[in-house]
Amino acid sequence: MISSQYIAIAAYVLAVVAQICAAVCALSLFFKSKSYRLASGALAVAFALMIGRRISPLLHFYADAYYNVWDALLALAISLSIYLGVTQFKKIIFELELKNFMLDSDAKTDSLTQALSRSETFVRAELEIERALRNRGPVAFLMLDIDHFKNINDEYGHPLGDIVLTNLVKFCQEELRVIDIFGRVGGEEFFVVLPGDGADSAFEVAERLRKKVLLSPCAITKGKEIFISISIGVASFNPISHGETKAGVVLRDFYAKADKAMYSAKSKGRNRTELWS
Repeated sequence: MISSQYIAIAAYVLAVVAQICAAVCALSLFFKSKSYRLASGALAVAFALMIGRRISPLLHFYADAYYNVWDALLALAISLSIYLGVTQFKKIIFELELKNFMLDSDAKTDSLTQALSRSETFVRAELEIERALRNRGPVAFLMLDIDHFKNINDEYGHPLGDIVLTNLVKFCQEELRVIDIFGRVGGEEFFVVLPGDGADSAFEVAERLRKKVLLSPCAITKGKEIFISISIGVASFNPISHGETKAGVVLRDFYAKADKAMYSAKSKGRNRTELWS
């Protein structure tokens, strides 16, 4: 029969091991988690300090042969519970951070086309305007809309319409620079921000986009290639010639101007680019 002495020693040793594992787990969470670093750091410190409480009964035993089997079993149960709890806590934190990351990504991109979302487009556009105000350089805006998109949905169905939207985004992004901002702001409406571009260069970019889309099949159904055209409105902001100094006001103003220019392009026959004047 195993004596109570050996049971107590084994329980104390296992309690120390479990406590060390709990501290290491919390420390790992501290280095890997960004959102919950304070909480995981506090846990790591607390669990590390508790290691001393687990070691002290072993020191007492070797010093004066004193042990308490019930205290040893209780210490083991507490340390194992702490270890299991912190491992589950770590799992929950990682799952939360992954979900938060996915939600953040979803909020920044349009789920269908993978263009920037409306809100993210406006946030980045305002940042570019603030940069333009500081640097006293121009920034241009394009409003882009698919011509007769409703007819495509009515004739071929919404699934094919989704393909058209997705390919439109791909074609446009191939023509734009990395620094350019391209976002979906409506059903078939897209807003483009061109940092550093004046009216003339922005008009050239818009024409390049229009021609690219016009000549590229945006979908294929039953062996038939589907082509679309787009209408684009252009508006350019220059801090030197405009007196406005608030980025939010500039964004609202030039978003409206680009939109009006786009509707002007539609009223003049579609499949064209119009510069706001």
